[in-house]
Amino acid sequence: MAKNLKIVTIGPYPPFRGGISDFHKSIVKQFKINNDVTVINFKSLYPSIFFPGKSQVTNHNNSYKSARILNPINLCSWIKSIKFLKDYNPDVVFISYWHPFFSPMYNFIIKRILSRKIYILLHNVISHQSLPFEKFFVKKVLSHKNCKYIVMNNSDRKKALKINETLNLIDNFHPIYYHDFNSNDREIFRTELSLTDNKVILFFGLIRPHKGLDILIDAISLIKKDIKNLKVLIIGEAYEDMTKYFRKIERLNLSELFVFNQSFVEEKNISKYFLSSDLVVLPYKSSTQSGVLSLAMNFNKPVIVSSEGGLKDYVEDEKTGFISLPKAVEFANKIKKYFNSEIKNQMEKNIKERKKSFSWSSFEERLNIYDE
Repeated sequence: MAKNLKIVTIGPYPPFRGGISDFHKSIVKQFKINNDVTVINFKSLYPSIFFPGKSQVTNHNNSYKSARILNPINLCSWIKSIKFLKDYNPDVVFISYWHPFFSPMYNFIIKRILSRKIYILLHNVISHQSLPFEKFFVKKVLSHKNCKYIVMNNSDRKKALKINETLNLIDNFHPIYYHDFNSNDREIFRTELSLTDNKVILFFGLIRPHKGLDILIDAISLIKKDIKNLKVLIIGEAYEDMTKYFRKIERLNLSELFVFNQSFVEEKNISKYFLSSDLVVLPYKSSTQSGVLSLAMNFNKPVIVSSEGGLKDYVEDEKTGFISLPKAVEFANKIKKYFNSEIKNQMEKNIKERKKSFSWSSFEERLNIYDE
């Protein structure tokens, strides 16, 4: 098995924030164990007119070195990236794809890559927004015969093959983001957040329409009298207008149950919210895989996930969490079952065992990049 390959990875990378950048950072760390890795990063990601959040970048450690080249609306940057690739002459090129906005840029570059091994990681085959002409652009991305395509759930596998049944497809998974933690910090964090005596549900990450916050609010309204001392943490920056959620919470007399922090959570503060919680909920109306689910597994937290999309592939129903239809009454029943039974400790033990299968080294092994 050959090692010490020259690898170029292409995609958002620190200082850009979000799930795609986090994944890119982690896979680069894994590749670097045995290889020479260079990152082609974006100089500019989304035009500000298309970006709903407060900032596209975050504070970061300067050790995350990359070639800040790409701009999705600047042809000169595409040409510069191609020259970079030709000069470096990598053995492997690894590309992160997630949104049709980037399709023209990626297609232009892929057609001109000379490397023998090209991998395209499909974070989403179809975006959550159902954009006009999206299938046209996705079909272009999935048309390259010299590429291997990576999917991380069965739902995306079916979508990809429906678009191009001849794809050279690799079935893989979303590995676990590793955050070191001390379980003894739980009570410290709970005291800091004034949650000492509460049963705590966590909804974590960027708030977007497909994440199903409205489903969670309606579910809580159905069980507010059944679970004493309940608190629901809504932690993450909003990528949509929150007014409708606040009005719903007020109308349903749930204001005392919900705690909001609408700031982007820096890496150093992630442990605080997960360790303080008892249960993580992902009532997504559509999904592929999730960094939030990965974090929950890291902290040994049981989850309730939607049966729509790919999240169910990562959960053993009633063993490491629950799989639910994305409906309020279904989520309400699962939440009640969790808090009104003695399954928490066993679920946490099951998660500790199951998460061993979701390592970054195992993800790398499935790519077979070292095969001749």
